[in-house]
Amino acid sequence: MVERGAGNAGPAAPAWLEQRRPWFALYGLRLKRKKGSDSERDEDEEEERSPFVLLPQDILFKIFRSCDPYSLGNTACVCKHFLESIQNSDLWRKACLEAWPHRGLGKIDRLLKKNYGGNWKKLWLNQPRLRWDGIYVSRNTYIKTGIAEWRVKNPVHLVLYYRYIRFFPDGQFLYKTTPATVSKVARRMREMPTGPTEMQGEEGVVAGRYHFHHDLVYTSMVYPGSRATEIRSKLQLRSTTPARNNRLDILALMSYRRESGQYIPMDPDPQAADEDDAKGFTRGLNTYCFVPWHRVQTSEMNLGIDQMDYFCTG
Repeated sequence: MVERGAGNAGPAAPAWLEQRRPWFALYGLRLKRKKGSDSERDEDEEEERSPFVLLPQDILFKIFRSCDPYSLGNTACVCKHFLESIQNSDLWRKACLEAWPHRGLGKIDRLLKKNYGGNWKKLWLNQPRLRWDGIYVSRNTYIKTGIAEWRVKNPVHLVLYYRYIRFFPDGQFLYKTTPATVSKVARRMREMPTGPTEMQGEEGVVAGRYHFHHDLVYTSMVYPGSRATEIRSKLQLRSTTPARNNRLDILALMSYRRESGQYIPMDPDPQAADEDDAKGFTRGLNTYCFVPWHRVQTSEMNLGIDQMDYFCTG
């Protein structure tokens, strides 16, 4: 037994029980930056400052005016100076007029004052709008039974195909159904063809018209070479995050046979009339996901069936 005295701290703990934490010695210590002269600090700050910060506001405004709204959002994350610069209402006014060209300035102004208190940025962030800077993609799969040979059981194949739809500001759109990935199809869907469109093959697309109301999109197209078959759909626009407008849910997809050959105006609801002459689709109705042009080569939509058998749209 060891006696404890005034100058005796007691027996030392066994080595296996001792907790070695050398970083405890650093607690409570504060490192101070070595101070230099005022002129040296000013020179360091000048070197670290971006040259764009030194530009006057009118020059920055001209630069930002050439950016799309999503680039403006990325710019706001650079620094506080840029964040303050992109609050200019004229930048968001330009973005809103480009987002809803069919409404006209008068209707947009009334909507702005009634629902958004005259704030152009809030209008752009909260009002549903179709996007022109990319393509909407619906990735669909289904199981197909193979051919039985001799006594071998029927094999099962998982088939993958896509529906593509590309909207234009003038009320037209391009549509294509194909097993080709978005990286191969995007080039053909960028511009509206000037002449007759081919339906079949790699270059084949179908052109149609659409009507956008609130968050609903009504589409109508007639297949080339057939005036009797018309395809109509009803889509609902939504966002996974604010202002994205990156999902289109397929509410209805109908095909009509018009033996008379006359043009039938697009109904507000594809099922509102002529239900006896309509055929509904129940497969291949996965939600459209938006892919911007700068991501068509790197999007996960390009993965094959062996790498991604099912895609959750969110």
